[in-house]
Amino acid sequence: MPRARFQEGRLGVEGKGSKAHYYVRFRTYRADGSSVQKKVRVGLVNEMSKRDANKRKAAIVAGETSQLPEPVAGDKEDMPFGDFYETRYLVLKSDWSDKHRKSFTYIMDRFVLPKFGKLPIGKIDKVMVQSLINNLSDYTQSTLKHVREKMASVFAEALEQDYIGRNPAAKAKLPANAKKPSRPILTMEQLIQLIDRLTDARDKAIFLVGTFCALRTSEVFGLAWKHFHHEPDSQSYFMVEQVAYDGEVHEETTKTEASHARVHISPRVLEAILKLREATKDTSPDALLFQSTNKNGRSHKGAPMCPGIWLQRKVQPHADAIGIPFPVNFRATRRTACTLVQEHGGTVATAQSFLRHASPSVTTKIYSQPVPEQVKLAVNAYEERVYAARKTAKLTRVK
Repeated sequence: MPRARFQEGRLGVEGKGSKAHYYVRFRTYRADGSSVQKKVRVGLVNEMSKRDANKRKAAIVAGETSQLPEPVAGDKEDMPFGDFYETRYLVLKSDWSDKHRKSFTYIMDRFVLPKFGKLPIGKIDKVMVQSLINNLSDYTQSTLKHVREKMASVFAEALEQDYIGRNPAAKAKLPANAKKPSRPILTMEQLIQLIDRLTDARDKAIFLVGTFCALRTSEVFGLAWKHFHHEPDSQSYFMVEQVAYDGEVHEETTKTEASHARVHISPRVLEAILKLREATKDTSPDALLFQSTNKNGRSHKGAPMCPGIWLQRKVQPHADAIGIPFPVNFRATRRTACTLVQEHGGTVATAQSFLRHASPSVTTKIYSQPVPEQVKLAVNAYEERVYAARKTAKLTRVK
């Protein structure tokens, strides 16, 4: 029996009109190790969403390719590292999200498997691991941390399954000359200039939400109208409980438990959202605030927008005109929010709660709890300072 291989399969569409249907392609492996590509019809396009088609695709691929790993013959430590990773590590990670699996496998395929994939797992020692990391010193510290953490995770599982006697990546160090990641922030003047240049109601609402609600990119474009809570004379907030990426909405998914929380909406953001709601045709509970118009024909109408394209077309030209020397995205606006809140007296706990970073604080772990008053005050004050920045000095980042 050939070794099991994790596969996602590739979803496609063929046919036109009422006959258009989804199909999935994947490989099956014969006992002699050879393989054959299979193509299976999933369902009609007009009868199922792409999300449902992807779920059906996963079930088809799992049913066609799943098999129990064979017992290991001979010494366990002689199993190639790549074989252990594919047949005895990934199979245990069925609880991973698609996004996490994609990022994990990218690091392994790009940096680790080309070097260690064919080596016996028991012959890889700490010197070899450190040498691999040292040879990647041209990359940023962030990338090297990912490489080290993912190697350590695979070796930890090998240790758990008695394939090795110790984890060779456990004490690996990052090279001193590795590049430090660039973490630029915006000045208040740059922020207000960008806001003033965005005249379209939807574009302005997107940027204000990302700036003053400090949401992650996937959270901004995953917001649905059911997540917008507003009653006159009461607190207005977003309930973050789903994300969108790769053109799909992932319900009941957030980056961390702390991310699943209420997010205070400041006055000018609220004004922009209400204006957008008046101009939006579909404001049903499940409809997204920021929907694709399908002008390029690449996604169905109402699907999540592509953040990269939106930033490139709607924000970056203004950033270039202003003279901002780095790409503007919602990571930069989150860093700016964190810096400015702390510079003007906000505590670390307030900033963590504002950005919904994982922390021991109960307020950041229990999503049903109201937004703390100090966070609301900090967010509103942050917005006021930015709008007042047309005449003030530039922001200096706190170190």
